[in-house]
Amino acid sequence: MGLFDLFKKDNASKQRSTQQKILASMTKLGPAFVDSSSVSPDERPYYQEDSYYTLYSYPDTPMAQKVITFDERKQTARPSTRGLYPAEILLLSYCKIGKYPKPKSGYPGLWWFEYGIRDVGHALESLATRGYLEWAPKTASLHNLKVDQLKQILETAGLPSNGKKQDLIDRIVANLSDDQIIIPGYSPKYQLTTLGEDELEQNGYVPYMHKHKRKTAEDSHFGETFNVWSINKKFQNGDASDWRNVVGAIEVRLFGMDIVNAEPVEKPVLKTVNIRQFLQSSQGYIASQIKTPGDGFDEEMKGIELKKAGRDDEAIVQFYIAIGKKFDAPALYQEAAVLLRKYKMYSEEVEVLESGLKNVPKSNAQHWEGLSARLEKARALAAK
Repeated sequence: MGLFDLFKKDNASKQRSTQQKILASMTKLGPAFVDSSSVSPDERPYYQEDSYYTLYSYPDTPMAQKVITFDERKQTARPSTRGLYPAEILLLSYCKIGKYPKPKSGYPGLWWFEYGIRDVGHALESLATRGYLEWAPKTASLHNLKVDQLKQILETAGLPSNGKKQDLIDRIVANLSDDQIIIPGYSPKYQLTTLGEDELEQNGYVPYMHKHKRKTAEDSHFGETFNVWSINKKFQNGDASDWRNVVGAIEVRLFGMDIVNAEPVEKPVLKTVNIRQFLQSSQGYIASQIKTPGDGFDEEMKGIELKKAGRDDEAIVQFYIAIGKKFDAPALYQEAAVLLRKYKMYSEEVEVLESGLKNVPKSNAQHWEGLSARLEKARALAAK
């Protein structure tokens, strides 16, 4: 039996997609919104129109959920040992990259819909007042400027403007005070104080969980809740200094991997023959796992984490299990195809993409067409 014969068996009894379940379980709610009365006039250009800030995320849809405001969060969330809440700690992580306040692209809606903060600028001022943020010097933003902009600063100050970008930056720092550095359209940005750096380090679970690909909604009807708020409650006394071990233990229980503490595994360079042989030797395991409960989502996510860790052979096995379960996410077939092409396994890539076109709904037009275009390229490579 060929490897892809494993994927041809009827899978009609598999569970409905998570989205379908959510759609079936939610109640439609109204679109009332929160105005910008607290936002200072100079900050308003960095927000959406008031009508964007509805009291419900996904308003007028079956997925609607009431936004929990920051003040409401403070009634149930656990503050850190210094008294900060998850939303404030996440703000510190955004300030660490030097784009707040007044980011060029504006404040994303996540601050309201996920963390209940309508006036981000005011929240930042509060953190600065309490000693977690301070204004960064202009020199901190020099790396974000283009070479022509750096040369203009030097020429305006009567200094040589020759050299590479780092030479220009070094010359500005060595010869000009902050007041002498003229940057057109400059908007001062916050940076973390030592106190802010310590707070973010001790509560690193907040930005980690905010970006986690497997975080769940708070009212997870189909399994254990896994998000920043559920992890926050693990630290009853506010001390989250051991957060990596706490989160890692939960990841092992839920996903079979300690993702947060995983490091790339040093392995011999994998060749096409190694991957192909590994897949052939894993056929029995793949076939048995295809029969296990689940729609393939867990296997897809585990494959992605294994791929990140450099364990490509194990990642492909997980992708094959998810494909065998006929999971309908376009990303699954894209990730598997990329990995197979990396090892010049073009015929296997063709089979994966053909399975993708069968399993991904045509209503998902953009992704379906993307898989189709990639299939044509894979067929051409396989024919050479």
